Amino acid sequence: MGLIHKKLFILFALSIYILLWMLVGFFKRSINSQYYQNHILNSNISLVLEYISKLNINLLLIDPIVLDYLFIRRLSLQKRLITFGISNESIPFLDPLFSIQNFSITLSTNIKKKSIDHIFIEYNQQIIHLAILHKQNSYFLIHKNTAQLPIDIKLSYGDTLRILEPFESVLIENKFSFPRNVSHFLWLYNTSEFIECNQNLANHMENKYSLYQNKSQLNLTILPMRTIVNALNNLEKHHWLAGGTLLGWYRHCGLIPYTQDMDFGLFAEEYDDSIRNYFLGNPTIYLWGTLGLVNDSLEFRLFTGSYTFDLFWAYREGNYRWYGYQINRTKYKRKIPLIRRLCSCDLFGYRFSVPCSPINYLNNEYGYEKWKIPLEKNYTWINVKYNSIWNDISWMYAVRLYTREGKVRTDKYAIDWIANQFNYSLKTIPTFLNISSNKSVTFLPVKN
Repeated sequence: MGLIHKKLFILFALSIYILLWMLVGFFKRSINSQYYQNHILNSNISLVLEYISKLNINLLLIDPIVLDYLFIRRLSLQKRLITFGISNESIPFLDPLFSIQNFSITLSTNIKKKSIDHIFIEYNQQIIHLAILHKQNSYFLIHKNTAQLPIDIKLSYGDTLRILEPFESVLIENKFSFPRNVSHFLWLYNTSEFIECNQNLANHMENKYSLYQNKSQLNLTILPMRTIVNALNNLEKHHWLAGGTLLGWYRHCGLIPYTQDMDFGLFAEEYDDSIRNYFLGNPTIYLWGTLGLVNDSLEFRLFTGSYTFDLFWAYREGNYRWYGYQINRTKYKRKIPLIRRLCSCDLFGYRFSVPCSPINYLNNEYGYEKWKIPLEKNYTWINVKYNSIWNDISWMYAVRLYTREGKVRTDKYAIDWIANQFNYSLKTIPTFLNISSNKSVTFLPVKN
């Protein structure tokens, strides 16, 4: 009987737990529903949404201002225009709206592409803006608006060409959905302006120089590059295609066919060890080595077994930034523009981030328009300047090599990398990772 009683008690407790879980979910939905009714769905907006919801169209709330106020600041907002996204395939289902006399509907069309890009539904001076999501490879594009709008209307989508990647959403009242992770959606929005590579220049590279995309190279690099980008996006660390990788995207609309590595830039002030921890022992692309200190010339070298991928941290100094570049113990600075804004681009069907002014960046790196002539060898960076030499204390912490499993290498190869450029005997790798010790350092005997 004791065993039977225990089983009944467990079943009873499980039933109570399920009931409580369902009640909590119900109250959450009720609270959220009431919250949105009070803060966004005024009578005019609600009426328009009611009509659209009957057409079985999936509405996505993507208005960054509305999302920010509702979910981040938790404040009410009076806004004349609210933006939703709908798929291009949904447009035919909107036909019944055009017969409703009280609705004033304005279309933004692209005659060249024979597409509708934006639909503005106005009712009692309130506007529902439907931004059309045009499927493009692994993402959607929202084109620039061409319709004439009231002067007081400022668009968040339609102001320029923007990109939108698929995201998880939550449905409200069977009327519309919103991003499950609003703060991350807003973070991505800030770099959503879409710019294109120079297709004419890419054609010129093929026609004059016979520089075609290397398929075997692409197969070995795209997955690792996507792994890097997805990781940095999830960690919300701003990054961009840098150096020859940026040049490959803009000049070849791909990669430089003879390149041996890929470069990414990051803001030094955004560094934390979550980046190191993610790539330590990563099965797709692992952290092979770190050069420099967190506050000086930091560089990560990631490796797949076939290609090297470099992450360079860009340090702010006055009206420019700089990456660290090292030869043995000598440090150099590669000056780059400030990079005030980052945009999005397409590289082999995927979204990547690039400086919004790539030409300015490339002119700064290679010289004014000199980068338009492909050079496999003997090219020069015009922005590299001597910095200094690592002192003995810093040098002990400035180089760390790692195994494929994510452990600090302590073998002879790793020790020699430091010891060969060191004025003291070194038999073990210090435990500190790319930071100078706050404690006094006792050196081993001087080399004979």
